[in-house]
Amino acid sequence: MAPKLRVLISTDQAYPPTTVCHVNGEPTPVKNSKFEGTIAVYVKGFEGEGKAGEGEAYFGKRDDMTYGIVVRGHFLDSPTADEVVFGNVFELPIRDSLPWGTAIATKFMYFIDPTLELDVYADKPWALSPVVSTMTKLRMKKGEEDQSGKAFVEEDSLSVIPEVAHLANDTPARRKYLADPSNRSSLVLTPDIEMGMEFSNGILDFNTLSVQLPKPFSVSFNLLKYWDGQPVTYVCRRKGDKPLDPEGMYWSVAFEIVDEDARKELEKKGKTVLESTELKDKSVAGEEEDGAKSAAK
Repeated sequence: MAPKLRVLISTDQAYPPTTVCHVNGEPTPVKNSKFEGTIAVYVKGFEGEGKAGEGEAYFGKRDDMTYGIVVRGHFLDSPTADEVVFGNVFELPIRDSLPWGTAIATKFMYFIDPTLELDVYADKPWALSPVVSTMTKLRMKKGEEDQSGKAFVEEDSLSVIPEVAHLANDTPARRKYLADPSNRSSLVLTPDIEMGMEFSNGILDFNTLSVQLPKPFSVSFNLLKYWDGQPVTYVCRRKGDKPLDPEGMYWSVAFEIVDEDARKELEKKGKTVLESTELKDKSVAGEEEDGAKSAAK
């Protein structure tokens, strides 16, 4: 039996995520100084805390996916598309918990997303890509657009860019064009652009806590075996030298294990659970430590 999960999202603060998400339910409003919109999370077969349905409206269109994060809204600080990144961050090292096959998994990630940058061996590991090129589906429209009735995002991103508005408005064309940093830098995500961002895949199964890479990689992982007590946290943030700096965050989503049996097994290994609500304290402590090191130099 898979361990019980809880999904947390950011609402009035961008990081850490502390609001329990109604998984497979209605989107939750998000508003902070840099971003305003909604976040919805869908997990196939979800039986954890905050379950609000089976997600038929989403998985009816995304049957090959195991989970999806759907965010709609506006960037309020007008960043360029090259300045906004999305991916995973961790507050504590994971290098001692990485499974066999990590190198293969990394090659697979670069294969599907050449714009990815990462450092999984850092004291605060991270893996981030430009949001406009890494999203599974992306929609950018000038002005207000009512897409609230749709659980998923319909690809329509290049029509907002005059230079390529004539190209096929599909995911491959968008990813190819926006893989170029100069093209991303020339695109300003002003507050009047309605963003629809959907990140999903059928490789990572949060309900069974497993990863199955397709051919030719053909590698599978039981994530619970390698769990070190940290949540899996996704962030959307401004690009910078400190991927966990709360000041640069737009929004965040965390998947954490709340199953007592799983926690007891972790404690037997001499480790403890780091809950999402503790992330900010860890991040602040890390910033102070970095500052002290800089002052000592």
